[in-house]
Amino acid sequence: DLVYGQVIKERKGSRIIGVTYRIKCGAKQLAQLGLKISTTLLERLNLTLRQSLAPLARKTLGFSKERKNLRKQIVFFQAFYNFARPHMSLREKVSETTKPFEQRWASKTPGMAAELTDHVWTFRELLTVKLAQAP
Repeated sequence: DLVYGQVIKERKGSRIIGVTYRIKCGAKQLAQLGLKISTTLLERLNLTLRQSLAPLARKTLGFSKERKNLRKQIVFFQAFYNFARPHMSLREKVSETTKPFEQRWASKTPGMAAELTDHVWTFRELLTVKLAQAP
């Protein structure tokens, strides 16, 4: 289920003097899991985006002239991240074998963990998938 929140940092100069957390949707899911919004997770996501998309990197010439183009890049990266990029923390153990060169771990993407797909997508699949029109 989707959990959407907002972290608002109040600054005085370069120092953070206060942090306000607002949950926009999914408060029940967070409460059931005993979790709260984490600044660490948000900053990790921001770093991943900055490292992966040139227009978001700091102190570079890779800026995006139009907001529309930046949005397209972010949406494509989001699809790549969720369907084509396996994550180490999501992998599952396949076997306990000690044979050399035998696969011991199965790669998983966030899309596979959420049961939206059953395999790691290739780049070609990602580029050629036909999506349903939004209502």
